[in-house]
Amino acid sequence: MINTIRCSLVNYDGGSQALLQQYIRRAGCQELTLTTSLMAYPEEISPVTESDLIFLHLASPEELVQNDLAVRLKQHQGVVITSPFPRQQFPDLFTQPFAFLTEPFSFAQFNKCLTAYCQATS
Repeated sequence: MINTIRCSLVNYDGGSQALLQQYIRRAGCQELTLTTSLMAYPEEISPVTESDLIFLHLASPEELVQNDLAVRLKQHQGVVITSPFPRQQFPDLFTQPFAFLTEPFSFAQFNKCLTAYCQATS
């Protein structure tokens, strides 16, 4: 069932994006990467919100998410936020994510997130 999960990546830089793409391929999932800043909200976001899991990178607790994007992500059940900062440093997140992964995270942690998603949606 994991290989049918469609994953989208939003707001990733080169290094963290490459590692996450490697994890996605290793797990056998499908991937769509949206290379944009959180403030430059593109109209082409609909393929992303049709994904099962949306991995959203927040580089810092102060990073803002453009309002239109935030509204769409709030309505999505599979938002996974990744950041080099731990969850407790984000007291006022715009949404309650399905999961929060502190970078760097291992493939085991990534796979645990996928497994939890499969269990929650089956």
